[in-house]
Amino acid sequence: MNLAEKLLALELEGFYVEEGVLSPAEAARICQSTEDTLDQGPVYGSNFLNHDQSLAPHLADERIVEVVRAIHGEGARIIANSGNLRDPNPGAAPRAPGGLHVDWPWGQSGASHIGGPLPDVVINITTFWMLTDFTRANGATVVAPGTHKSRHNPNGDPALKRARPTEFTVEAPAGSVLVFDGRLWHDGGVNRSSSRRVFWGVNYGPWWLNCHARRPHSVEHRLQAAAGHTPAGHWPYLKGAIFDSLPAQVKPLLRHWVDREWIMTKAEAEASVGDTSYFM
Repeated sequence: MNLAEKLLALELEGFYVEEGVLSPAEAARICQSTEDTLDQGPVYGSNFLNHDQSLAPHLADERIVEVVRAIHGEGARIIANSGNLRDPNPGAAPRAPGGLHVDWPWGQSGASHIGGPLPDVVINITTFWMLTDFTRANGATVVAPGTHKSRHNPNGDPALKRARPTEFTVEAPAGSVLVFDGRLWHDGGVNRSSSRRVFWGVNYGPWWLNCHARRPHSVEHRLQAAAGHTPAGHWPYLKGAIFDSLPAQVKPLLRHWVDREWIMTKAEAEASVGDTSYFM
């Protein structure tokens, strides 16, 4: 698919699959690293790069980033990243139809969300980097094509949680990337196979999206908690040493998350109050 075809697919169906982004050897190597990291214990928060950098060299792959920048502009950035595995459970019941959801900031359970009706704008571009094959048997992602245009939010609405006749299982080989509009109704399946399903979730957004509400200890995060709301999850800072080790082409996508960029000394904070150099 060329860029125009990818953008049209996102506009009409809300998703597409880019096959062959990772070679079989690359997918296998990153898969093993991801499994090794997750097998050491749970990783909390959506900055998996703090724990595993195996996918990092590919995060600025032109086949993916050209779409992100066509929608979000040159200031586009990675707003979250996670490593995921779904263990096999051959005896499990199949996934029941329905129960679809949309991604943050479109009305998740926490306080920091955009309520419905959803505006007609792409904010969160979600990508699933498949490190194993995605199949119906191992619980591949289920989507309802076109629902991103409905302006309805199924989260928390029993009527919208019912099965959709258009539900579609996205099957693709390891090394593929599923790209979709965060407003697209989707869900994960049940892994009824005999092996794990492993993938990274990487979310891209525009420079103007306020992610502070999801940063631990931020003012917005504390305000939500003080008001009695459940903050919408934790997206920890990226450690400076990890950032320094990243490929040059990836750094612009992640600099906004670096811990040292957001931590001021008392002297720096006091100096910034009276700084008028911007206006000179």
